[in-house]
Amino acid sequence: METKQTSLDQTHFRYLKAEEIENPFIYINEFCEKETEMYYFRRDTLYLIKTAFSYDETFLAGCNSNYAYSQKQLIKVIETMYVLHHADMDLKPGNIRNYENSYKCLERDERNNLRVFLDDFFGYKDLDGWHELLDDLLIYAYKEGGEGFFDYADKPFKTMDYFEKLVEAIFLIYEIRHLKDSYPKASTDAIKETIHATDKGESDGGIGCDC
Repeated sequence: METKQTSLDQTHFRYLKAEEIENPFIYINEFCEKETEMYYFRRDTLYLIKTAFSYDETFLAGCNSNYAYSQKQLIKVIETMYVLHHADMDLKPGNIRNYENSYKCLERDERNNLRVFLDDFFGYKDLDGWHELLDDLLIYAYKEGGEGFFDYADKPFKTMDYFEKLVEAIFLIYEIRHLKDSYPKASTDAIKETIHATDKGESDGGIGCDC
């Protein structure tokens, strides 16, 4: 995988490690295989956002709300997506159509080519803009920002839609890459990647998602 390294060298990543920037599938595989499932990631994301947008309400039961952990997860996923956004890599599923998860938030053209979503996501806000928004969401989720972020946020429902698609996108990427590795003849693109990797003595990663 090649990236536009000049651009990434000038980028501030809050949580992504150097080896994860070099190969984002180190993090993607760890996140999707061991850290969480799409259902729980979506649930925790919505708890954070809905609580931040509400006034004097909490959408996560109990006193030990893990909003800070959810925010960190989201930031690292966005940073990973930013690396992929700048990577010279095919993110199309090819002939793969059967997934473990159900992806209903992403539009058909986004499922068929995740770069459509990434272009839209980082066209709406750049990486610094998403960092700032997530910092605001955390402040308001802990009820430290006044009467509710909903009154101050720009297009809150559109923002929520982007986050729901983001949740699906990270798992869809994992699932697609995983299926291409397991069944390299699933698409002509995967066959070309396999030949290229064999010539170099290299191997490659995975992708998946649902809503």
